[in-house]
Amino acid sequence: MQLKKKDVQMAIQETALELFYQKGYFKTKMSDIGKQMNMSVGNIYTYFKNKDELFDTVITTDTVDYIEETIVNLARTCNEYHLEKDTASINDAIEKYLRVIVNNYREVVIILDKSEGMVYEKKRCSIIEKIIEVRRSTGLTPSYIGSSFEVRKKFDKIIINGIFDVILMGLKEDAATSEERYELCLALFKFQIRKNYDSYPKA
Repeated sequence: MQLKKKDVQMAIQETALELFYQKGYFKTKMSDIGKQMNMSVGNIYTYFKNKDELFDTVITTDTVDYIEETIVNLARTCNEYHLEKDTASINDAIEKYLRVIVNNYREVVIILDKSEGMVYEKKRCSIIEKIIEVRRSTGLTPSYIGSSFEVRKKFDKIIINGIFDVILMGLKEDAATSEERYELCLALFKFQIRKNYDSYPKA
């Protein structure tokens, strides 16, 4: 039975997403996608004029904006947790935001960890800068860091990068089900957050 054009296009996009996730944008060739699908590269080019166009349909600007907003909101929620506001609703919010990240784990890994050679190559850095601003607005800096603005900023950058790396490892782990991946990432996230925030003076 011959597949409809729309079905073929969606199959190409799904295969490309998986390969971008596994190998990164830069290392993925159109021929890799064709080989994975048992399809000629020429046939792929009837649907997408080049790899950039294919990538733009796989990772849209709306998707990137949504993921960035989710990560920054997650960081903001963690600050509220540290400030001991309504922890029950805050825990619910943390779990909601993290589930969005896990449900889009391939896109998140591509944007934050495998973006070499693409337009979002510096997206991780810009997200970290936004999170640092969030932390600064709530005064979340351990008292032992000192008063130097640059030292505090570098400290925050290293801590946030470390949290990102741990969560990314969780997202990249093979999981039998999406729920298992979520449970792993939630446990890793809570461990990292509690480990880092325990050193902060309580408000």
